[in-house]
Amino acid sequence: MKKTILLLLLTIFNTAFSQSGKIYLKDNKFNVGKPNTYIYEPPQGLPIEDNAKANILSITSTDFSSEISPLKKIGKRFEFTTKVSDSVRVILVTINDSKKIADSNNEKGYSVLLKTENDTELGKSLVDEVFVRSNGGYFFKLKSNSKPEELIAEYDAIFAKYPKLRDDKVSLEYLYTKKSIDKEQGTKDLIAFADKCVKRNTEDYLTTAYYIYNSNNETQDQAIKLRKEISERYPKNRIDAMDFIRNFYDQPDKTEASVLESLNTFKTKFNDTSKRSLNSFYSVLASLYLDKENWEKAIACEPYLVLPADTYNNFAWGKSGGDLTMPVKNIDFATKVSKRSLDILEAKRKECYNVNYNDDFNMYADTYALLLYKQGKYDEAFKYQSEVKALNGLDAGGKERYLAMLDKVKSKDEVKAYIEDEIGKGNTSPAFLAKLKEIYIEKKLPMAEYDAIQQKTELLAKESKNKDLLEKFGSKNAIDFTLKNLEGKETKLSDYKGKVVVLDFWATWCGPCKASFPKMQHLVTKYKDKDVAFLFVNTWENGKEEDVLKKVTSYITDKKFDFNVLFDSKTEVVTNYKIQAIPTRIVIDKTGNILAYDNSNTDLGVIIDEQLK
Repeated sequence: MKKTILLLLLTIFNTAFSQSGKIYLKDNKFNVGKPNTYIYEPPQGLPIEDNAKANILSITSTDFSSEISPLKKIGKRFEFTTKVSDSVRVILVTINDSKKIADSNNEKGYSVLLKTENDTELGKSLVDEVFVRSNGGYFFKLKSNSKPEELIAEYDAIFAKYPKLRDDKVSLEYLYTKKSIDKEQGTKDLIAFADKCVKRNTEDYLTTAYYIYNSNNETQDQAIKLRKEISERYPKNRIDAMDFIRNFYDQPDKTEASVLESLNTFKTKFNDTSKRSLNSFYSVLASLYLDKENWEKAIACEPYLVLPADTYNNFAWGKSGGDLTMPVKNIDFATKVSKRSLDILEAKRKECYNVNYNDDFNMYADTYALLLYKQGKYDEAFKYQSEVKALNGLDAGGKERYLAMLDKVKSKDEVKAYIEDEIGKGNTSPAFLAKLKEIYIEKKLPMAEYDAIQQKTELLAKESKNKDLLEKFGSKNAIDFTLKNLEGKETKLSDYKGKVVVLDFWATWCGPCKASFPKMQHLVTKYKDKDVAFLFVNTWENGKEEDVLKKVTSYITDKKFDFNVLFDSKTEVVTNYKIQAIPTRIVIDKTGNILAYDNSNTDLGVIIDEQLK
């Protein structure tokens, strides 16, 4: 047993220090609170362009940051300088030029341990390094080990050498990883760890204990008691700061003055001027300015936003209607805002290769193309949507939008060829078949040929959808549930048999959920007197049930949405339906079988209309 542990520990050290190239602290000592300079020694024979930069990722249990630092050539080596948060123990680095990742250390990234001055600090940094590497794949698109069992083995090997770290808060991710394997035992271990944290009796450990207690129904009383103690002893504590931000989001009828007042109160009360915290206020402020078409003030918010391009795209997509038919108010301004998201992305690309460029471009360009289409600028719209297509970025709705734009600028033969190519790949939709039928009639082609294509594609689509639904849910039968609505009345899913039911899983903190609600309200109104029921399942909210009820009621009332909201307070429904992200919408037919699910509302009207025929 000891030999196995030792070998695994050596493997971890080798991952950290024996890399094909090298990155290390210039002065062999990490200066907390100050910029630090690092040396980069490329692998022998690897050319590094003059414009290359270090792409630096730092992650803690509460935050992450990605920075870019220019390389300065010193002989055969390079230097770069960056400043990270005082709590960071490990950074993950790749070397990027303008067109690619020039050195990814064999797709692992370079791990640099910052705090190694003694055995305890080295052990903590090694534990953090496992956590950072396991997340590197998500942030930097690197190869990362994310299998819980293998991560546990790595952690255990470190704890065998540094056993005291099992009681240190650095082991928190280890405990959560164990819980992902065995929920019941993992929960017990976490609560036992929280009890130890309380005995340590420092702000950091008490805060850790609070979050563990608060995440379990059985320890809510302990959480409430501890929360009160933390607030009294530490007035600037992180828990109250996060609650301040959540309460800020929940405030109805925000104005420029009220947002600025909340911003200044937050900075003064919690002595927090970090960009990630202030982003919460400036993102709302920017949205208010955009709503009023105050372009100059919106632009002025950019330096304080973590992802300004996302802010612009979310606004533009919300105004776009999300489909080809919804009208857009002030379309010229919405299009201008959308273009800004692309301009920011392009400037970032020119500065340094961005591993997330394609994903971001697909998202922003899809929005921009839709708005251009609605402006009647079909050639330009098609250009952008074609670029998204070339990057394999078209989802089902995007393909239908591409078809509409193609139909405006290309011949019927090219439109027909595109539809047939998509059908040949197993991709189809009612819009595809309707356009194909239109072409067959217009060009006086044999309708028997079209009928054969229609029957084949509908059969294949049905088989594919059934397979997908079974893989996702295990069964097509919608799981029954009973939840309380805004009025406190119990609502049972099975009571709606005989109607088409749309489940919309959402939360008040979910921006995309709320951005989709105007379109959802349009659908609710459209099908109000039909055999259709919309159930808006509020889930994954933070706080006591009475506080959540107040928050949700205020939001729905303030926005004048005519929604039947249900409360999944125990998160049982979202768990039973295997929801991994919100918004998610599930369509259930009149007999209680699941028809479809997705994270957008693009095709809901088409699906519902098919069921009402």
